[in-house]
Amino acid sequence: MTRRFDATPLSQALLVELLDTARRAPSAGFSQGVHFLLLTGDELAQFWANTGAAEWFAASQPGVLHAPAVVLSLADPEAYTARYSAPDKAGHGLENAEAWPVPFWLTDAAMAVQNLLLLAEAHGLGALWFGLFRNARSALDALGVPAHVEPVGAVALGHRAHGEVQSGSAASRPRRPSADVVHVGHW
Repeated sequence: MTRRFDATPLSQALLVELLDTARRAPSAGFSQGVHFLLLTGDELAQFWANTGAAEWFAASQPGVLHAPAVVLSLADPEAYTARYSAPDKAGHGLENAEAWPVPFWLTDAAMAVQNLLLLAEAHGLGALWFGLFRNARSALDALGVPAHVEPVGAVALGHRAHGEVQSGSAASRPRRPSADVVHVGHW
């Protein structure tokens, strides 16, 4: 995860290409309820201000605020409940969002974001996946996002700042050994 970005803008064409490819992640029932909202320029400045993220990052990781683009990952539960109400999917009991033991709109969004992170790396870009912890709904309302669409998180995108090195928890905590997390046949 990149925490220090170079402010050099990315081309709109590149960003749209990355998002178009990233959206091709698996989709439960091919519901296709994952959305990306690309923010640059004034919209990005408003997002930083409306969510309070500008204040938080300025105090803790100011280099993030130089990212020229942020992509909001959004999930539409209604696309999934409508799809699972269709004749070829009905009968699973998933016509209501509350009935889903695992809300696949969230897992599908996470898979699309993983695609985006891998694509950013493949293009030599830096990326940072982060959560929206304050004022998310009011920020989304200001951006015209329908009320039923849920924020899943955000990805800051851009060129890494010169000298950027790994930081954050991955730099200070060891990765757990495979034997601790890969279970074969039983736990």
